[in-house]
Amino acid sequence: MAPHPIFDITAYGAIGDGKTVNTRACQAAACACRDHGGGTLLVPPGDFVTGILQIFGNTVLRIEKGGRLIASPAREDHRVGDAVGGLLYALDAPNIVVTGEGILDGNADRFFSHEVVPMGADFCVSETRQGQHGAPYGTTAAVHGPLRPLNRPGNMLVFARCTNLTIENVTITGATYWTTHVADSDGVTVRNVKIFNNVTHPNNDGLHFTTCRNVLVEKCHIVCGDDAIAITGFNHPAGEAEIALGLSGIVGVCEGIEVRDCHLSSRSSAVRIGYGKNPVRRVTLRNLDIVDSNRGIGIYARQAAVENVTVENCRIRTGLFHGNWWGRGEPVQVSTVRFPGESRLFPIRDLVFRDIEASGENAFTLYSQEPGGIENVRLIRVQATLCKGELFEAWGGNLDLRPAADLKLAIHAGGTAPLWALGVARLEQTECAWRIAPGAESVCDAISAVR
Repeated sequence: MAPHPIFDITAYGAIGDGKTVNTRACQAAACACRDHGGGTLLVPPGDFVTGILQIFGNTVLRIEKGGRLIASPAREDHRVGDAVGGLLYALDAPNIVVTGEGILDGNADRFFSHEVVPMGADFCVSETRQGQHGAPYGTTAAVHGPLRPLNRPGNMLVFARCTNLTIENVTITGATYWTTHVADSDGVTVRNVKIFNNVTHPNNDGLHFTTCRNVLVEKCHIVCGDDAIAITGFNHPAGEAEIALGLSGIVGVCEGIEVRDCHLSSRSSAVRIGYGKNPVRRVTLRNLDIVDSNRGIGIYARQAAVENVTVENCRIRTGLFHGNWWGRGEPVQVSTVRFPGESRLFPIRDLVFRDIEASGENAFTLYSQEPGGIENVRLIRVQATLCKGELFEAWGGNLDLRPAADLKLAIHAGGTAPLWALGVARLEQTECAWRIAPGAESVCDAISAVR
């Protein structure tokens, strides 16, 4: 067997001084690896600044311990045609491995101010529990963000239409947009990866799978300002150059996704399932530890159906945070409401929640805008406790159903019970316990509000 060739970026002129922009040298090494038919693209110890790089099929990208690839602080170094990316991308490429004990760094602190993003007009303040007096909902200081971006690059790692993709052992930090975007790919493994982003920065999803098939995520530790893991049917960038790279009108189904044995934290949803025009189905979440999150697990039908989701043996701790983040402390939210521009309501069907231990400052929520929009839900040994924290008067007591076509529905008073279910057909409970923590009794309408 021929030896596995190694293409060390320093052999092509890369300098790991943390200052030199090494895009040409790193890309030359990647192209040499491609021209040889594959091999190992090696990042040795050192701080290597670079613009966006394309890697190719049959490549092992190895970042050695002490090695760091750092995104250039100049946005113009991240353009790919009409799109703008972050650090790495691969298109139509089989058999890629990203590994090693080094670091991929998106350099996010260079692209954010210390000002809070102002509240948008995506809901009616008068419909919330607090009414008009609820604005600006807590402090406008930069306590929890979201902070204002400054002409930032796009998704940090992009793998589009790839097969047999593995990402393992590396540490990823400093994403300015989605950290890892895997689009329309089949056969993906993400294992033992650490993603640590600034939790005051919006849109820095940890792992975002759009219309992918046969995906395994395991033993990862992810902390993000936006969704830690997103499993969606997005197929179009909708005018956002920052997410356009790799989205090319994909038509299909996102299915066969398993996430297990992970530790997650987010200012949005720790796990988001749904969104986009392609349906999502056959998703399993198992043995997840979700802490310090604005929302635990979110399952949403807005532009397509979501079906066959199993969640089991998970521990969820959620709370309220300052800032106009989506989510209001729900351990779980399952919701279908009409999306702006859509005339129909899309269904959510066949859900199982088993052996869930949860606490948060909002209800375990199942909400359909029309009767029967959510169908066939089994709750087995679910224990959920409604708590009241110090931000409850500012933010609490509201259901956050954004995005919604009806702004009066987007955020409105509700959720003040351990279980809040509306519009659900065939809801089955077995050995469940719904509790109110001491001190929270005064904000609850009832022990359970199931309709």
